[in-house]
Amino acid sequence: MDSSGGSSSDDHALGFDAGKRVSKITFITLFAIGVAEVTIGLISNSVVLIADGIDSFGDSAITLIVLLGLLFATKPNKVDGSGNSSSDGAGAGRGADRFRYYKIESFAAFVAAIGMVSMGVVIIIRAVEALLDPVEIVHPEIALITLASAAIVSGYRALQMSKIAGKYNLLSLKAGARNSIKDSMASVIGFFSILVAVYLGFPQADPIGAIIIAAFIFSISYYILKDSSLVLLDIIKNPQMVEQVKALIERGHGVKVSSISLRPMGPFLHAEISVVLDGGMTIAEFKRLADGIKKSVRRSFPTIQRIAVIIES
Repeated sequence: MDSSGGSSSDDHALGFDAGKRVSKITFITLFAIGVAEVTIGLISNSVVLIADGIDSFGDSAITLIVLLGLLFATKPNKVDGSGNSSSDGAGAGRGADRFRYYKIESFAAFVAAIGMVSMGVVIIIRAVEALLDPVEIVHPEIALITLASAAIVSGYRALQMSKIAGKYNLLSLKAGARNSIKDSMASVIGFFSILVAVYLGFPQADPIGAIIIAAFIFSISYYILKDSSLVLLDIIKNPQMVEQVKALIERGHGVKVSSISLRPMGPFLHAEISVVLDGGMTIAEFKRLADGIKKSVRRSFPTIQRIAVIIES
């Protein structure tokens, strides 16, 4: 006998909807900024502007990953041939289709991160060449306006994402907001690099700024590679969480937990909790107990969105 809950029916439904909306807008915005910056960077001969554009592409990719995670988390349950709904957490075996979706998402993120590392290497090479043989930046005013606009827009989108992430405690959206803030900071670095290069007569400032932004790109790539690898290998980042969840259940519900299995599913975790109960408990009593366990676990550990509670035989 087991009982479980799905993410499509929990208290985060409104947060997921708001998160999807802001993530979609942010993805389009960052991608458009990247196109504009790379185009104007090529026209103006600014290495730092091209680097910031590539950085915007990377941040738009992270936002897309967040959006896909939220979309998969609210994907409607399938209905089998008998007309029964296949609930997200109706047992350890159900929801396998959604887990495969998360695997595909994580694999795509892994490939994207490798591509970003390659772009970062190209930026470093171009920056070193510009350091050794500085190139005059043309149309610096347009380049500065582009970077200033990018910094303002990215910063505003980051604030919007942070607001919704904080309100609904969506950890994946918080990660996306942090990267939008970083994109805004990179644009500020690019702005001052061109300012120093053109108006203070230090042309090396442009490639130096590009190198700094390349470091940002490498940091994003590392973050994506690490997290996607953990999902692909079914490894959780916080193994101590098992003991924390066990202590919470035993202390709060007065039952013995024999085992807890956690595995990552995109931005969330799936938990299978085995409890030891006396033989006199009715099905209705167990259902109330299981519902209470799921609510308390989700409240204390928001990343755990799919939970199966099973009686140990």
